[in-house]
Amino acid sequence: MKSLFTTTALAASMAFTAAAFAAPGEANNAPMNVTPMQEEAQPVLEAPDEMLSRNRSGDDVLVQHDNYVVMAPNAIAAADVIGAAVVGPDGEETGTVDDLVLTEGKSVDRVIIADGEMFGFGGKMVAIDFEGASITRDQNDDRMVRIGMTDKALEGVAEFDKAPLAEDGGKLASSYIGREVVFATEDDGTGEISDLILDKRGTAKYAVIEYGGMLEMNDKRVALDLDELKPAAAADEPLNLAMTLDELRGEPTFFYDEDEAPKAGEM
Repeated sequence: MKSLFTTTALAASMAFTAAAFAAPGEANNAPMNVTPMQEEAQPVLEAPDEMLSRNRSGDDVLVQHDNYVVMAPNAIAAADVIGAAVVGPDGEETGTVDDLVLTEGKSVDRVIIADGEMFGFGGKMVAIDFEGASITRDQNDDRMVRIGMTDKALEGVAEFDKAPLAEDGGKLASSYIGREVVFATEDDGTGEISDLILDKRGTAKYAVIEYGGMLEMNDKRVALDLDELKPAAAADEPLNLAMTLDELRGEPTFFYDEDEAPKAGEM
């Protein structure tokens, strides 16, 4: 079970607009004006002080333990967001998240939405600004994205073609998830990226890499700085990691939450 995040404070810190209409071809998703008190509000980290002081790299994304790491309460798993329901300011579902567009700095720039009719007749794919969006959870603890546009407003947004971004190999979150990773030594085999871990501002910080040799019963999972992965020549080619399998085994195992992590003496 993946980590439960603090939702109320996150929604407060990422207020979204109540605008009901957008001009054709535009995808404005700007947040409404906020009070100074809202501006200063920060998501609450429901974790012991000792745990917070050991957050990896001080970025509130991973929490370091003796031999493993877990996602911090404010961190976001991209694989959870892709496929999540998108809800407008009127509380109505407008579609689902198809993908996340990343900047050169690996921050989420736009959210690609498959509207509610995408799998029927007349549906389309649109891309809206990430600014003003709120990534939270619904009553069933499933990921949900709130935006400042209603379903009617999205009808006026131009259809979006993500194919050119997919060809780039580094502009979409989905371009990383499921991608093969080649280790430094050829005999070490390969791994696969199963997720990207984002900070609370929507910047991808870590790649979750699963690997396992022939003699290893189960796949191992680690979270490495995204900058450790070197781009490939083509979008469909593996990414390169300048680490051997032995070095990778020395990295702390990654878990999504404390419940998933082993108890004392189990590792």
